[in-house]
Amino acid sequence: MRASRSAKDRVSSILDHAVTSTPRTSSGFNEAFILHLRGAAWHGLLAELDPVLGPRVLETVSFEGQGDQAVQDWIDHRGVKTVRAILPASNVICRTCSLPVTDEAQLESALQLQVETRLLGAAPTHRTGAALLPAASHASTRTGLILAWPETSSFTGPQLEESPYFIPDIAALASLVDGLHPADPLVWCDRTDGSVGLVLAQQERVLVRATREEPGLDQSAKDRFHNLLLETALQTGSTQDSAESMAQRTTSSMEALQGSQLLLLPQEVVDSIHERARDVPTDPDWLNEWGICLGAAMAMGDDLVLLTSFRREIPMEAPAFLEMSTERLGMKNVAALLALVAVLVLAFGPLLVHGTRLGLLSILHPEIDAQVRSYEEGTNQSTMYRAMMNEAWPMSKLMADIANNTPEGIDIESIKIGHGEPVKIRGVAKPSGDGDAAALATLMKAQLQGSGVFDDVTLRWENSETYGDRSFDISAEVKRPHFRPAYATEQDFGAWTLSARRSGEGPGGEESGDTGDVLVEAETPRTPVVATPPQTNDLVESQSPRTSRPSRGGNDGLASRGNSDNQGADLTSVPTGRIPEPLTEDQISTLSMDEARIKLKEVADARKHVRDEAVKDRLQTEFRMIMNHMRVLRESGGSR
Repeated sequence: MRASRSAKDRVSSILDHAVTSTPRTSSGFNEAFILHLRGAAWHGLLAELDPVLGPRVLETVSFEGQGDQAVQDWIDHRGVKTVRAILPASNVICRTCSLPVTDEAQLESALQLQVETRLLGAAPTHRTGAALLPAASHASTRTGLILAWPETSSFTGPQLEESPYFIPDIAALASLVDGLHPADPLVWCDRTDGSVGLVLAQQERVLVRATREEPGLDQSAKDRFHNLLLETALQTGSTQDSAESMAQRTTSSMEALQGSQLLLLPQEVVDSIHERARDVPTDPDWLNEWGICLGAAMAMGDDLVLLTSFRREIPMEAPAFLEMSTERLGMKNVAALLALVAVLVLAFGPLLVHGTRLGLLSILHPEIDAQVRSYEEGTNQSTMYRAMMNEAWPMSKLMADIANNTPEGIDIESIKIGHGEPVKIRGVAKPSGDGDAAALATLMKAQLQGSGVFDDVTLRWENSETYGDRSFDISAEVKRPHFRPAYATEQDFGAWTLSARRSGEGPGGEESGDTGDVLVEAETPRTPVVATPPQTNDLVESQSPRTSRPSRGGNDGLASRGNSDNQGADLTSVPTGRIPEPLTEDQISTLSMDEARIKLKEVADARKHVRDEAVKDRLQTEFRMIMNHMRVLRESGGSR
């Protein structure tokens, strides 16, 4: 049992700034630390909560002259988990209501309805509480107590690391009554802030009042307090004489008490406190100082527990990104906004992207229209050239290939070339000195075969003479007409002409030191250096420029075959080009793919020779019309 403290001891504790009562060992139940602001200092009561045996006082402490940090240090040192702070009556809205005796479920529903009716949104839910007061044994009605802590209140409580819960002092006062009906009220008066709370039980009604009166000790303050008691007693149903007598007794009792915080308790309530709580000193001064804290500890274990969890503000927990996103997307307005944004992106997103790309292209390439036209013309020309490559051979190139693969000492009598047909070459091998004519012809066959342009080269002899000149025929398939072999300098008569060789000039036009050596070398058969051609049909650029080999005979010039009737023609008889008849769009639209290719070639050839600007423009227009028509035919699946 903790020894009570005298008034001298309390004065000594104030001078020492912090006095702690004798600590007791906890029995293992929950501990609660109740803080009460008395004057300018916080006072705390540490109690052990037991729902069966009632609260047990463990320790009391006063923080005179110290701040909130001292309170936090004490809480950390003791390891207390449950902290409550007393909320002054001057900052609380208090309402009572009478409810008929019925089952608990209906009473709770009726009380919630009274809360909505009486408060009308005066405070948020975390600052609102309601509970049923304990009923007397003879009572036929129940009293509901409704409390609210407005957000406009200036009271903030202690600033601790973890914000404590709050218990209104009027709830602690109501818990001290515990269903009793004493003749005199329970009164709590704090003259420092004007808080006045009283609980009056008369007849079957219990009236709880929490108000604020101007602090003072003058006669006007006493009269206001007297009128408050008289008004409260009349509301409980007391007669005028009974109410006047009760108000007079209570006012006289309050005048007899000294101090700025006064707690007036009827004797039967004091006796009930000692029965319901453990280790409570019998000293009236102790109850006057710690009675509100003890009532708050009792309220945490009785019917008024719902009035012990007021919060200054709702604790905000920072949600995870996924949780916050899910919650946001679950809102109807956010979902509708996202759907609208998605529709707008799908509708205008491609336009915006392509518009941005076009703008960047316009900035980077100011003449983009001219470049597009140039690209289209290049594409059309490439298409034309591909079509011409499939339908015609480069006859001049093929004859140049034959000339480069013809060794010196061979006279070509005729060359017959027809598109899609084997090349037929007739010539005479005329070796110089003791040379072998057969070796020259065989060398020509080998060079044609190794050039990569011709394939299946066949050599036939006209006579069987062993020595002297020999006539021969060579037949060869055109394997890759557009392939351009990389001939060695000794074999390339375009880079080193026959006349230059015979005159003694070198490949680059340099004078040779010994003409005789050049002539001897020219007369001697030699194996050319020919690069192995890659297997491709694309046109390959030669490593050195070449010109057609000039004729080496007086009457035996080269001949070309330009059609399929195998008639030879002199190279000097190549036509200079004919201007085709004008074509209309309707005429072009009736052409098949093969006819269109023929017309395209005629127009392309004519464009090379025409000088008249008007005719040139007409041919250009017809060329584009034929190309567009061929493109349409390809897209539709071929010729019509």
